[in-house]
Amino acid sequence: MRIPTPLRQLWRRIHRQARLDLWFPQVPVAIAVAAIGVLALLPALTADVGDLLHDHMPAFTDMLRQFAGEGPPPLLRGVPNAVIGIVQIVAAIGLVLRSRIVWVATLVMTLAHLVLRVGYDGRPFTAPTELLTAATFLALALSGRRFDRSSLAAGTLFAFGATMLFFAYGVLGTLVLGQGFEPPIVNVVQSIYFTVVTMSTVGYGDIVAKSDEARLFVISLIVIGITVFLSSLSALVGPLVQGRLASILNLKGNGKMRRVDHFIIAGTGTLARNTVRELLTRGLGVVVITEDDDIVVEGAEMEVGDPTDLEVLRRAGALDARAVLALSDDDADNAFIILALKELNATAKTVAAVSARKNMDRVRRVQPDMIMAPNVFGGEVLAMALTEEKIDGERLMERFLDVNKDSKS
Repeated sequence: MRIPTPLRQLWRRIHRQARLDLWFPQVPVAIAVAAIGVLALLPALTADVGDLLHDHMPAFTDMLRQFAGEGPPPLLRGVPNAVIGIVQIVAAIGLVLRSRIVWVATLVMTLAHLVLRVGYDGRPFTAPTELLTAATFLALALSGRRFDRSSLAAGTLFAFGATMLFFAYGVLGTLVLGQGFEPPIVNVVQSIYFTVVTMSTVGYGDIVAKSDEARLFVISLIVIGITVFLSSLSALVGPLVQGRLASILNLKGNGKMRRVDHFIIAGTGTLARNTVRELLTRGLGVVVITEDDDIVVEGAEMEVGDPTDLEVLRRAGALDARAVLALSDDDADNAFIILALKELNATAKTVAAVSARKNMDRVRRVQPDMIMAPNVFGGEVLAMALTEEKIDGERLMERFLDVNKDSKS
């Protein structure tokens, strides 16, 4: 369903004034994920803390003794939720950086957290934490396109960290639910053995889950394990394959993959389309930015998005472009596009179209290299012709192309 034009214009105005391209939706989503992680971690941290502080070292010794072979201490109850909580707090940093692989892992972890709280803990779905978790999962799913950054270093770090956390999740979880297995898991060695066998998908069958809680835990262990493996694989292999593919395509001279020394046109009106046609007839590369994915300008590459969005300008290759022409029908949009390019520190020539004479001075303040005012030019010519004035070609050209004397050569 197509969004009505007034609503799109209102959203674009809000987007520009609030600078949403710099922090939305990654920052709110990261805060929500971190909040869920803290809420999951607090019960485990506060469980029996009073008793531990009261008993001091004797209680600590008892805890170690229990951990070694007599079953898990009370402090370890709720470990599955606590481990996922720790992962979510750490993942919030990656979400702020818009990491794709962290987004995938967080999406799965948030779903696992919701299943554990509703299914394993038996809590009602109307609880505030569960509603927050469900809303965060929905927000993550809907905002996936914004998390598009990947690197080999980040992928390697994620793969190692995710594997270690998943291993800790399996070991501590089996200790907590040890009596739900047959034979019971009562020490660390058995817990490590069962976790490794499950992670490797060997499944000897010598230790099996008997209680419902243990079965749910094993299900979560298998699902999260498969997700961690696939996510780690894509985190390591994905950037390598992507970089190699881009390198091959660039060597073949594919202009669509290698946007360098091209012209970017923001707008799809009559002026923009005529400019695109003239540039294409001269054998020049052109990228057109449009917010309507139904619009196609023949012969030009298309980039769908808000032309005032820094990320959209980066995707269009603004940092390597020869010139960026803001030729939309909205003078305010054209001014904001020039401001966005300055924020990117782009070295490309900038051209802004102005439709109304009253906006000339306002657009000049953003200091584009050139201002194109075809409507002002046309009105000037028509007035001269009707009043039989002498047509001053030099003056008309200055009206039509208002060149910034301090612009880059």
